[in-house]
Amino acid sequence: MMRPLIGALAAALACSALAAAPTRAAVPMASEAAVSRKIVVPKDKTLAFRLGQPASKIVVAQTDIAQVVATSDRTFYVRGKDIGSTNLLVYGPGGRIDEVIDINVTYDAPAMQDALAAAFPAENIQVRNAGQGLLLTGQVANTGVAARAAKIAEKYAPEFVTNNLTVRASQEVILEVRIMEATRQALQDFGMTATISNSSFQFLAGTGLIGANSPQGVLALTGKSGGTTVDVQLQALETKGLIRTLARPNLVAVSGERASFLAGGEFPFPVPQGLNNVTIEFRPYGVKLNFQPFVQDNGLIRLEVEPEVSALDPTNSLRLANITVPALTTRRAKTTVELKSGEALAIGGLFQHDYANSLAQIPGLGSIPVLGALFRSAQWKRNETELVIIVTPRLATPADFVAGRQAALSTDEPDTADLLLMGKTAEPAAPHHKDAR
Repeated sequence: MMRPLIGALAAALACSALAAAPTRAAVPMASEAAVSRKIVVPKDKTLAFRLGQPASKIVVAQTDIAQVVATSDRTFYVRGKDIGSTNLLVYGPGGRIDEVIDINVTYDAPAMQDALAAAFPAENIQVRNAGQGLLLTGQVANTGVAARAAKIAEKYAPEFVTNNLTVRASQEVILEVRIMEATRQALQDFGMTATISNSSFQFLAGTGLIGANSPQGVLALTGKSGGTTVDVQLQALETKGLIRTLARPNLVAVSGERASFLAGGEFPFPVPQGLNNVTIEFRPYGVKLNFQPFVQDNGLIRLEVEPEVSALDPTNSLRLANITVPALTTRRAKTTVELKSGEALAIGGLFQHDYANSLAQIPGLGSIPVLGALFRSAQWKRNETELVIIVTPRLATPADFVAGRQAALSTDEPDTADLLLMGKTAEPAAPHHKDAR
């Protein structure tokens, strides 16, 4: 009986000793001390390295980034497989870590440095590794060199190039644009009305002009034969005119940068978003111009220009669910040319020709040759539109920012005497050629 009592007493003493012992905090385990260094390896290339002392084992953390192959107990080579970072553990005799080597696989900066030096031997461009990309630094002569250097760098590191090149003297380009739209309209309307009646008979034919305009000339013929009265009216109308729309934007942009211009407005455009849900977006229309100049080393201006002229067209509108969607009549052009400062590019030949006619006649009688003209009304309408765009780039000078310069533009609009007395709507214009300089 004494033996169980002694065992219980010993167990109680042990539990009290454990309860009285202080609790110790977890201590982080420190890594084994070793020499650390870094190496940089270009992607898809191999570099050889030598250790200071023999190694018993070499371990690479991420084999999908770098491949490490030991050639002896002191030498090994590393092949860059993918862009990224990893490390290499070098174990010495006895299993102790001698070195931890950080491996950074990057794009090939030396190869790109040689390519830029060959392309621009007179420029001071340096290529450096920055993170997982490449960094361009230095000063160049103009923005054209900077843009072309960035294009070459993108071939070595697509979307991973940071362009920090500065331009010694930034160049600005003034673009003078003249957009002319000449609209020629012609309308001819010929109609007749006839009344033949007596006390027991009446014949009516025609309603005059088809259009809603008042006639410009009326010829009335009245006759009587016994108790029969004959009244005939011939009505005629002819209109013609010239409408000229002119936009003269002047834009300034730094070489290599984009600039835009819009003279017009925005119209609401419904956009379905689901069942019984329609939102409104505003879309631009009018005279629009986008351009991007590049000043070349030889002084030429490489110009990417996109002019566009659009107008609302109610005749082709669409009606959906009580919503009228307007149509647009659009004419646009896009071209890239190289011009000297002050040279002009003319884009012409953008014609639009509309023709419509209407005929109202008495069935049968209106189809009779010659005499049928007395039993029908006719109208025809012609609308011709021509768009001419003249673009003149030139290098900006300090005088351009002191006072604006207005360029003279000759027009072929008639004077008042020619319009009223001679009936002229336009003077003969000088011929122009598409894409003429």
